[in-house]
Amino acid sequence: MIPTNYVARQETARAGVGPVSLRRWGARPPPRTASRPRGTSPGRALTLLKRGCEIGRGLLALAAILASLTDPASAAEIGEDIAVALPPFLVEEATKGPPWRHGEVLGFEILSRSRDATTRRVVEVHHRLHELLGELLPPELRLQFTVPRTLILYDEELQPASSQEVIRKMLQTTEPDSAGEPPPGPGSRGFRLPTPQRRYSFLPNLRLWDRDAMAVFMIVRRDDFDADRLSLTHDYIKYLLVGRVPALPLWFVTGFLGLYQKVHYDGDRISLEAMEWPGPVPADPAKLPPGVEPPVGPLAQLFQPPVLPSGPAPLAEATRKWQAHAALLVRWGLDADRQAHRAALWRFVEKCAAGMTSEATFLECFGFDYAEARRRLNAYLPQATNKDATFRLPRELKFPAFSLLNATEDQIARIKGDWERLEVPYVRNLSPGLAPKYLELARRTFRRAYDRDHRDPRLLAVMGLCEVDAGDEAAARDLLEAAARLGSLRPRANYELARLRFAALRASAPLDATQTATVLQPLFAAREALPPLPEVYELIAETWQQCAVKPTRGHLAVLDEGIRLFPRRPLLVRRAAELFLQHGFREEAAALIELGQRVAPDDATREVFAGLRAELEKPR
Repeated sequence: MIPTNYVARQETARAGVGPVSLRRWGARPPPRTASRPRGTSPGRALTLLKRGCEIGRGLLALAAILASLTDPASAAEIGEDIAVALPPFLVEEATKGPPWRHGEVLGFEILSRSRDATTRRVVEVHHRLHELLGELLPPELRLQFTVPRTLILYDEELQPASSQEVIRKMLQTTEPDSAGEPPPGPGSRGFRLPTPQRRYSFLPNLRLWDRDAMAVFMIVRRDDFDADRLSLTHDYIKYLLVGRVPALPLWFVTGFLGLYQKVHYDGDRISLEAMEWPGPVPADPAKLPPGVEPPVGPLAQLFQPPVLPSGPAPLAEATRKWQAHAALLVRWGLDADRQAHRAALWRFVEKCAAGMTSEATFLECFGFDYAEARRRLNAYLPQATNKDATFRLPRELKFPAFSLLNATEDQIARIKGDWERLEVPYVRNLSPGLAPKYLELARRTFRRAYDRDHRDPRLLAVMGLCEVDAGDEAAARDLLEAAARLGSLRPRANYELARLRFAALRASAPLDATQTATVLQPLFAAREALPPLPEVYELIAETWQQCAVKPTRGHLAVLDEGIRLFPRRPLLVRRAAELFLQHGFREEAAALIELGQRVAPDDATREVFAGLRAELEKPR
């Protein structure tokens, strides 16, 4: 599946799927999505841990249910040939043309080799689409980034024909992959069955991401850019929903994605088509004969995760009904009573993500209980299945002015090189033999600026991440340490620096206070940014485990936060449980062990938590 951001509303003859909403084309940190407990009391900590248990329930069903909501446009066609769609192999230093231009606006950093007018239009459309999305899904309910998202634009007329030639030459020096090719059978006389041929093409648009950042590459036509044909793809919306931390409730993710399959963007409007219902819809559910149940069941059942069928069979009828109920509740919350309940719906979803799914919470947000909500949902069902729901921007959208200047060498190297770094794992999954060439290209892009004495800490940080990804941890640490001396680091760079420092100090454990602070400092810096990274909390726990200084309960409050954000991370739950048990916080350890036994993915992990339970129950 090609990760896209945008899709054009009409198919075109041109092949390739972009990362942005085209099928054709192609600061201050945002507020945290959850508060952080500081100096958490034991009672408050136990409440948070119990909520973590509640948040975790039902997430095992998420993958199976979301699989049924796959964007049909993203399904790959299978033919006799193997079509491999690669990112363009840009060697623009050999290409004549306009210079790279750079700008920053509204949380985006732009690097463009297209006309300024086209660049501004693309960025404005990108902003408008996200503002329209906000009428259905506010930013607080999406995956958010502290690191500015990157938008790289490239004029189609500059798209080097040499890309095809470069790849052809690369293939000549790459050994063919014969893995899985059957040996000649009896009587074959040395002949092998014909193997599928690989056809290489280049994507005009692509979205790639790291643990803490996202980047979009688009090839655009300067004279044929029809912004009104663009919309945000289902795949991209799923990425924003599923990646949000704390995790959104399953019913909301499922319901929203079910509705989004039939969404339409039109200028300053976004519309939801009339929804389908798995069964007859009475014209007036309030006038059903006595003893006949209305189509919409009790809400309490909706907020429980469905029981999925075993085996490869399609989703059970009960599960399909559950999905329809979830979609109806989301649509009712967005549209019913002249869109009067949207703010209440979003508040309720946030509270559910924090583990507060209850009728009391529903009453607090909406002003009425489950029974009244069920009555209203049944009354709204005929409208939902017969009429579109349309949402408009509440005011004329004013896009702020921003400057486009010639990009500096270090800006080009940092942004373009980081994009090329992200291409490596993508290419490795498609054609492993070509991945080293893409890695070589990324390193060459970085070195071009580095060898000219550019030492921007952001450049050094992404160079360090490139070496981490490539497995050269010695070079990675040198670069990350240099970046940290010169400025602040992005979240993943902070984590990798702490991990490398810890690996170097671990041989001399237990760590003294100074060594512990050396590891914890970048981890706590990473913790201040979005999105939260679970491995940050895991390493904080492991560092305290190796420390000679006894932590206080206040020191360990950060782990309450980690468990609340990531209740289904067995490694995090285990390390936190071990740490609380090690230092005598037995109530907290007991709650974590119970949570670990519930979220353990296999027998081996369950045995680990059983061992911790036995240790806890030993007489003191």
